[in-house]
Amino acid sequence: MTSAKSPTLVARIERFPIAGSFTISRGAKTEAVVVVAEFDDGSNRGRGECVPYPRYNETPEAALKALQELGRAVAGGLDRQALQAALPAGAARNALDCALIDLETKRAGVRAWICSATSQ
Repeated sequence: MTSAKSPTLVARIERFPIAGSFTISRGAKTEAVVVVAEFDDGSNRGRGECVPYPRYNETPEAALKALQELGRAVAGGLDRQALQAALPAGAARNALDCALIDLETKRAGVRAWICSATSQ
């Protein structure tokens, strides 16, 4: 990544109520809990998100902590390749990978894209 300013990372948990409930074979949800990762380099903002699944021993709090612990690495220029070694495959790495892709595309002048689970 190249920029006049190293990107900063902000991560947070967001909760969205579901009208009624969302039911699948493993249970029902009344809210969607999403962990958001955002990069800001002063000119562009990249955003990614994930939904940690208990089925894979993930929690929103653990994903948030994993993202927050990478703050220095991000300021030091962490890129998508280095990310593969910095975090194991899972929700947190996916959110960060998507945020990096979003930032890279915006720096390249692309303003719309879709990111799926690329960090598996």
